[in-house]
Amino acid sequence: MEHTKLNRQRSGQYRKSADREAFLDQFNSALQPFEQQEYADIPPSHPFLFVIGLPRSGTTLLSQLLVHCLDVGYINNLAARFWRAPVTGIRFADSVLETGRFQAFQSHYGATQELADIHEFGYFWREWLKKDSFKNIKNARAIEDQIDWGGLRKALANMQAQFNRPMVFKNIFGSYHIPKLNNVLEQTLWIYIERDPLDTAVSILEARRKYYDDPNNWWSYVPPQYEQIIDKDYWHQIAGQIHYLKKFYHQELEDMEDSGRGLSFSYDKLCSNPAGLLEAVTDRVRKLYGVEIPITQKPPSRFEYSSYKDSTEEKQRFKQILERF
Repeated sequence: MEHTKLNRQRSGQYRKSADREAFLDQFNSALQPFEQQEYADIPPSHPFLFVIGLPRSGTTLLSQLLVHCLDVGYINNLAARFWRAPVTGIRFADSVLETGRFQAFQSHYGATQELADIHEFGYFWREWLKKDSFKNIKNARAIEDQIDWGGLRKALANMQAQFNRPMVFKNIFGSYHIPKLNNVLEQTLWIYIERDPLDTAVSILEARRKYYDDPNNWWSYVPPQYEQIIDKDYWHQIAGQIHYLKKFYHQELEDMEDSGRGLSFSYDKLCSNPAGLLEAVTDRVRKLYGVEIPITQKPPSRFEYSSYKDSTEEKQRFKQILERF
């Protein structure tokens, strides 16, 4: 599996412990039968809000804003350890974490620190959606008949029932199956955020250097056209990653235009007007499904806009490559 191979190549603090990963894998496998025998045969009863976007585009900050300020359920860093027993994880985290909400909008390359903060829940989505290889991402639509959609629906419905309210996920793996998930889950809203592509490119390059001490190693998720760019140098890989993922997301949003299930924001709007973004999200859910999601906590007046002002040489090089795509 690519993610296991890439983990072995990570440097220092970014490399996950193999022993810890093995323990958690065995722990989850032991809990799975207990979990599934407790599932009720129920449909989802609330909307799902899915945050999507390119790597380093603001998806984590947007997810944090939604779960911090809205009356919604989400998977936190403690519950995420139970990816094969998510209802057990939700119940366990609820019994341990008294506050139930995190205190600061902080993250490090998409990873949040506080136990109560939102987690991407990537292991859960990777297993259910069979995203254990880049090949399966490239062929995502072609292998949809191999996915247990009924089982995924039941798991998500039971997770949602624990909160008895809408749920928010940063769901990158799910973005490869938007039409199918819209049918399976019925009440969905896909919230896309887009950042300046040159800032995105520099940030991905910085992540490659920090994670691997080598910018030639791939970092984060891939576009369907992955095979067209993987043999190029890392400058063209990153530019291609941005170009093709942006093209992919724009097409998905265009396909949802009539249904209203897609909503787009710029990173600039997220930073300059968090309250306006929350109002737009809650208004869209109200119009689509007649569901009122209360704003339970006042959002910050603004977030600091992060821009790589000193990376002019890297930006210029990425700009020239992107213009040729």
